[in-house]
Amino acid sequence: MRSLLFLLALSAHGQPLFFRGVSFTAERGVRYESPEAIAQLDQLSQFAVDSVALIPFAYTPRGETKIMFGNERSWESDAGITAAAAAAHERRMKVVLKPQIWPNKPIDLTDPTKRREWFAQYRAMLVHYSKLAATIHADLFCIGTELQYATVHEPEFRALIQAVKPHFNGPLTYAANHGEEFERITFWNALDYIGLDNYYPLPDSLDTKPLSTKLEALHKKYRKPIIFTEAGYAAALNSHRTPWEDRSARPVHLEAQAKAYDALLSAFYTKPWFAGVFWWKLGTNGFGGPQDNSMTPWNKPAMDIIKRWYQTRRTTTPTDSRPSK
Repeated sequence: MRSLLFLLALSAHGQPLFFRGVSFTAERGVRYESPEAIAQLDQLSQFAVDSVALIPFAYTPRGETKIMFGNERSWESDAGITAAAAAAHERRMKVVLKPQIWPNKPIDLTDPTKRREWFAQYRAMLVHYSKLAATIHADLFCIGTELQYATVHEPEFRALIQAVKPHFNGPLTYAANHGEEFERITFWNALDYIGLDNYYPLPDSLDTKPLSTKLEALHKKYRKPIIFTEAGYAAALNSHRTPWEDRSARPVHLEAQAKAYDALLSAFYTKPWFAGVFWWKLGTNGFGGPQDNSMTPWNKPAMDIIKRWYQTRRTTTPTDSRPSK
């Protein structure tokens, strides 16, 4: 049975929370605890953003099993995350802690020795951040992001989930990459939310029906709400075709980004099984603007789309969720 913290992370009606979110990343030396970052949270509030994902990045040397994390000199130090989380909660924002390995270089874990080494390293990292998640009263803890090379080893990954629960009693999710990883994972029954980094391409018509059908079928299978742990489109021509591309040589196209945002929110915002989205990404330094073709919506028409939808009242709450065992 989950603890009081899990119950507090549910809505007043006993249903999972809905996240009107953005991925809030520390950028270019502007640390999470800096006045600039806190001021950015104030600006996000003006767009009806009520949730932020705080992302401490870990590092793995290419081909090695070692994972380096928790550097207090980093832009995402524990102290900085603690300060940013407190500031977000003061502004009535929900907080997701989402540690992530970057750059996320694939590693061959078919060798049993390497696999034991890597999972031991990753377990230490998750235990560290699950304790931090409890300390900052995170509303959701994400246990990993796009670890295709690790999630194929399901018994080991289920063991990681169990290792986290004694330290963080709140709801859990995992951010699966779109496509093969997302569609083969079967450990959703051990988590509270099905997490998707939604970079599925859209046709030129921006028809989302095939994607919606796929996701609803998964929800019905596991009876868990689905959350877009990441989603986004670059402010570039035809970004809906390759939404995983951030910066490219393509010309700036603000309308293309805004239309894709609107299509995704139109399709999913009111679905009873949908638990929200964290757009990739908003930086602590406020980078972006009408001349920027990257994925950030900041100072672009896409932010107006976010505001319009996030101010829209939902008549449903995410349903059919059972707390993980």
